[in-house]
Amino acid sequence: MDPVTPMLADVPKLLVLAVALVGALLAVSMWWRRHRASDLIGMHRTAHGTAGKIVYHDAPTVRVVDSQRVDRVRKIVRLAPGESVDVLPDYGGPIPRFRITLKSILTDGDAPAARVLVEYGGTALSCGPLVQELGNNDFVLPRTARDDPRTSIVYFHERGDALDFMRIKLRALEPEGQSAEIDVLQVSGNWPAT
Repeated sequence: MDPVTPMLADVPKLLVLAVALVGALLAVSMWWRRHRASDLIGMHRTAHGTAGKIVYHDAPTVRVVDSQRVDRVRKIVRLAPGESVDVLPDYGGPIPRFRITLKSILTDGDAPAARVLVEYGGTALSCGPLVQELGNNDFVLPRTARDDPRTSIVYFHERGDALDFMRIKLRALEPEGQSAEIDVLQVSGNWPAT
């Protein structure tokens, strides 16, 4: 009998054993790496702290997560009767994106009020119960208490993963100086679709 023949018969068994051993080593090393990496990431999180709640400042954009974005504009505008201001920049379209016009200051009755015309991209706006609506986006705003939604003009629209919100309040009124101070807040937010 040839001494090489029994050895050749064992080669396929040795080859299968070697492949199984290498596969087992690869599986163990991948498992080790994955668990070691998650431990390191966990240590990294605790070293820098976890994310807290969002604090809004009067900044134009608040970054939340990569797929989320909140654009916020807050302005206090002082207007004389007949003057207008574009809150959002107008890019030459036929309809203003967001324009506020002070039509007049009304001194009839108990408290003075301001007549305001709002152009918001052709959208109809809502108002609180203490605001008088004269026509399409033509309002008589009474002077507001601190955070009273009854004396404000509002717009709220949620569509899927986006939110548009706008609020206008009359902050101060000077009938002698013929000027009105208007507080404007406009927020647009985008969230990832769930």
